[in-house]
Amino acid sequence: MADRPYLDPSNSNFHPSISQRDYQSFAAEPSVEDNDSSPSTPLSPPVISIRGNARDPQSISRLTSGERLVNGKVAIPRLDLPVASHNSRVSRACHNCRKQKNKCTGDRPSCLRCQEINVPCVYVDGKRERSAKHLTVVTSQLEHYESLVRDIYPKFDLEMAKIVDQALGKISSLSISSPTVASIPDDTPTPTTPIVSCLDHTLEDYNGDGSLQALGFVGEHSATKWLYRLKQWVGPTILNTSNQFDQPTGPSLSSCCFFLDDTAPLLANGPDLFAYPAQAVADELVDRYFQMVHPSFPIIGKEIFLGQCRSFYSSSMTQPGNKWMALLNMVFAIAAKHSEFSGDQHRLDHNNHTVYFSRAWQLSMNNNAILEHPNLQTTQIEGLISFYLLSTGQVNRSWRICGFAIQSAVTMGIHLRSEGTRITHVSKETRYRLWWGLYLLDTLLCVMTGRMPRMQPEHCATPLPVPYTEESFRDERVMMVIQDNQARVNLMNSLLSHDSSNEPTERSKHSTTHQPTSQQHSPSQHSQAHVSLYLLYSIDLAAVMREAMEILYSPGGARKSGNETEQAMKSLNNTADNWFSRLSATYRLTENETDRIVARQRTSLAFQYYSTKLVITQPALRAHVSGDNPLNAVYHQLATVCINAAAQMVDLLPDDPSITWFMEFSPWWCALHYLTQSIIVLITQLLFESKSRANPNSKPFERVQKALRWLTECSTRDLSFKRAWENFTNLLSSQGINAV
Repeated sequence: MADRPYLDPSNSNFHPSISQRDYQSFAAEPSVEDNDSSPSTPLSPPVISIRGNARDPQSISRLTSGERLVNGKVAIPRLDLPVASHNSRVSRACHNCRKQKNKCTGDRPSCLRCQEINVPCVYVDGKRERSAKHLTVVTSQLEHYESLVRDIYPKFDLEMAKIVDQALGKISSLSISSPTVASIPDDTPTPTTPIVSCLDHTLEDYNGDGSLQALGFVGEHSATKWLYRLKQWVGPTILNTSNQFDQPTGPSLSSCCFFLDDTAPLLANGPDLFAYPAQAVADELVDRYFQMVHPSFPIIGKEIFLGQCRSFYSSSMTQPGNKWMALLNMVFAIAAKHSEFSGDQHRLDHNNHTVYFSRAWQLSMNNNAILEHPNLQTTQIEGLISFYLLSTGQVNRSWRICGFAIQSAVTMGIHLRSEGTRITHVSKETRYRLWWGLYLLDTLLCVMTGRMPRMQPEHCATPLPVPYTEESFRDERVMMVIQDNQARVNLMNSLLSHDSSNEPTERSKHSTTHQPTSQQHSPSQHSQAHVSLYLLYSIDLAAVMREAMEILYSPGGARKSGNETEQAMKSLNNTADNWFSRLSATYRLTENETDRIVARQRTSLAFQYYSTKLVITQPALRAHVSGDNPLNAVYHQLATVCINAAAQMVDLLPDDPSITWFMEFSPWWCALHYLTQSIIVLITQLLFESKSRANPNSKPFERVQKALRWLTECSTRDLSFKRAWENFTNLLSSQGINAV
């Protein structure tokens, strides 16, 4: 019998694909033993067995010398493969060994098996390694994109900024739950808590405390809460370096209020509900109302109302309803309040504003008024009552009644564009202006009380008011704009987005007076100052204020990171500055306008503009002076913007206090609110940036003195101003500063 060839790797019959694992599985089969009891039976071919140590030199020598093993088995040694340098499992096998399922030695640059069979040895990343590398690349890209978004964030408009805020919020939530996502690098330390941390809870018991019930909830963007926080900080623990703003100890919130909600509105006893003043007095009161109030809050239609008044006084047979009489008395009450503050009440008659208000209240707010379905006059009465309460210092009550007016307007669909064919275009425009008048009133009251706006833009489709006076509504060209919604939208966009630097000079304006009709709607021509253009600018700026309240002061804003709040403040501040850059040259604050109406409107827009910037940047001022981020340059810059806005607001006032100027040119119904905002910021600068040592020659100190002089002058006519003056002088006196 021929000898079985020895399986050696050098033999030509050896196939390299047969692995060591194949030999092991083959050798694991049971061996067949020879039958020595039957010598006549030829020997069976020896079965390959690799039991034992085939690498034993003695076994190999016995095998090569032809020695037969016991039990007739022939020991076939294992393949003489290279011995690995270690028996432990390698972390990564080469591509060939992994493909053939061989045990790889893991040597670099080539494993021993690949060296033996002379094939290229390549190590590739495993599934985990590839996933880790991919995650690293994605994380790096995410960091780069987010850094880019943060760099260009201030250039976004408000709508885009809101979308970006939502996206960054999702990324932040992923970063919290996934430790593999790296945080966004920043040059300055980012606080782990929001700047404003008191927004999502209250400490006061508004149900059990009567004084707090009169005040109502006061949010963080209210000047009352600013004064409250400032009093807490400059209390006995002023030398404490910890942030005192969020501590519950200190003065009571009600002690910081300067409005008159804790006193009941004055109502006359038993007035003759259907009495009315003489026509001369009525004409003066109505004219005063439409000059001083109507341009800012067009709650009633001017031309329609004036026509009804003429009809009422010219015909003794006219019998108007209770609601129209209530509307007439509310116009009288507001005008009489302005007249009383101005000091010329004797020019009218013996009736004061409380008599007119009492008549209107009893005519409109009877026992069943809350159960009645609202109509247009109901909404107008509620809006005028809200404004009257605001002008008399009843801010909390005014806010509630304004809510009634908004609900009545929504009930009648005034918050939507009207496509009804049975409604005249004048009536449509009157309703649009009513809605925007309530919009402005609600925005102002929400800032004064620190509460959230109630009119959401996404739920409103009322067109902006056309930039024409109400006397021109029956003009054919104006009618075309009112009735054509697309023409209205195009006109509004051109007015609110044009660059005022491109406006024509005074000479070119005169040279283009008689242009063709097709060119009469250019932005430069509509930039001529009149009531409706002023209203358009005011609505546009109020939208910025509402965005600031919702982004910076809502409970959701309290959960934003410091970096997100910083970017939001920068974006909102840029938006306010963009609004100012689009103003017509007529409304520029540097213009010396001789026209009384234009001067009044320009001053009102200036107060509204600086107030908006104060609300936007006040969180940065708080964070800066409290030492939350002493190295953050952005907070320092925004705090400077806040201080400058307060200084410029005080500079709007003449150096010598004059109630006549105050009632003629300022927004007298909320001027105290604007003054308190600026004074609180200036006192903050005075106390904290000057190390609590006031310099008598410093500009902040001079401005505080000037503002206090104005409060003193107005205190003789309004108790609210006296309360504010006492609050500020007591605060300064407690710090050893005499600013009187």
